[in-house]
Amino acid sequence: MASFLLSTSMLVLLAAGTAAGDRGPGVAPTLPARPEANPGTATLSRFTLYGWVSPPTTFTTAERYAEFANAGFNTTVLAWEDPGSLAENKKRLEFSRPVGVRNLLLDQRFDQVRGDDPASMAVLDSIVSAYRDDPAFLGYYLGDEPRVERFPQLAEWFRLLRARDPAHPGWNNLLGRLAFPTRDSWIAYLRAYASQVQPAVLETDDYDHTNHGDHGQFVENVAGTGQVAREYGLPFWGVVLVIKHYDYREVDDGLLRWQVAQWLSYGATGICYFTYWTPAPDSTVNWGDGMIRWGSGERSPHYDQVRTLNLRLKPMGEALASLAWLSTEQSGETPVGGTAFEPDSLVEAIEGRAVLGTFADAQGTPHLFVANRDSSAAQTLALNLRLHAAAALGRLRRAHRGRVLGHARCRAESGQHERALRGHARARSGHAHAARRERAPRLGAHARGRCAGRGLGRSHRRRRARPPRLLLGAPRRRARIGGAPRGMAGREVRRSWTSLAAVSRAVIACERCPRLRAHCEQVARAA
Repeated sequence: MASFLLSTSMLVLLAAGTAAGDRGPGVAPTLPARPEANPGTATLSRFTLYGWVSPPTTFTTAERYAEFANAGFNTTVLAWEDPGSLAENKKRLEFSRPVGVRNLLLDQRFDQVRGDDPASMAVLDSIVSAYRDDPAFLGYYLGDEPRVERFPQLAEWFRLLRARDPAHPGWNNLLGRLAFPTRDSWIAYLRAYASQVQPAVLETDDYDHTNHGDHGQFVENVAGTGQVAREYGLPFWGVVLVIKHYDYREVDDGLLRWQVAQWLSYGATGICYFTYWTPAPDSTVNWGDGMIRWGSGERSPHYDQVRTLNLRLKPMGEALASLAWLSTEQSGETPVGGTAFEPDSLVEAIEGRAVLGTFADAQGTPHLFVANRDSSAAQTLALNLRLHAAAALGRLRRAHRGRVLGHARCRAESGQHERALRGHARARSGHAHAARRERAPRLGAHARGRCAGRGLGRSHRRRRARPPRLLLGAPRRRARIGGAPRGMAGREVRRSWTSLAAVSRAVIACERCPRLRAHCEQVARAA
């Protein structure tokens, strides 16, 4: 058994090889078959980042779309009071194309299209021909939060578009859990949309945090969206709150990252921030500041807040999107819609309020995604890992010797090696333990030969056995893994960790990881 302590309220990406089991599958799981798949799914970005409400028509310029891309976004949706005209859409495509941003466009001519009206097919053909050959075009925006009554019309539009432009899907954002009296009625709504409309991606919004407390249904919304998406073999995106409005409270760094972390833990492949551009003043809604202020076009503090997060979120999201989701569990009090943590072959116990997402790559190697489950306070989490998982942590420490930012402090403690030792090694274990108390533990050829049973001794018996890998880049040279030395039943090992980078109540990643660092530098240069 092994454990590690990590600082309060943070997101951790870690991979560890395990034996076959509930978190350590011998083979990678397969996703459910997608009935009559929408071909537009294949054209989506691996991980989508966008801000709701693009620059208004008076700010549709090359500079404004460069600023949009600089925030880390690769997708945009309609503007506030968007006219949905061909001329405005063409201008938006022109300015977003050079900065690699693709557009979900509103075209008001869709209101003229009816499946039972052959004459309207000429209008549809005109719409499709206007956009489909532009690399900055992603898909057709067909409405926000549609009701069930609109599904037949949407299904007709989606069908007609698939026949004419299969690479560019129709798209809707759907109602979240709070809009329905019961979970069952909401799940039925999502299933009706997925089965009737046959979309390329599923997306919902749910704003849980008010000035008078939380609704307590955020996790239920995330889990339910992921459940229905997997039932129909679809990727899914989530909308997170940025702007204060109505009774929703101001979003600080911790709350923003908490929302994103919950979506990632369930396998979301896209995040939308509500909003990018602040909507027009409204005395009923009482809009606060989005990322860009209405009228002046000045950046609010939310701009740098989101941009900083996206620099780390994008490589994380892309890494997770390449994996298969296995499960998400919560420790401490189980939130509504969540699943209580249960010990398994990888994680023995968790102390503190954590969310643990488990994923697997194509070789069946499990990957853990650990985040704070408390949306309002930082905390310390303790994970008790099986010995083979602790070995992967040892690789992390030796492979990446960076500096700690913020308040992240970790240590690894390997406990008893609960495996029988062979022959005279069993009899000598006590003497070896006393003689080698001050020596650094190592797992060399003798330990590989003498350790019996499953775990480190078994998985590393052969020289060419593949060791556990890190999610965000394993070292090129194979390092020795800390474990029980020759002839020793077990011992406690304490190490200081200096390899994790923490961002205020939020994201931890190995900042010295070459692949992650190179990616972030590339993004920064492009900005």
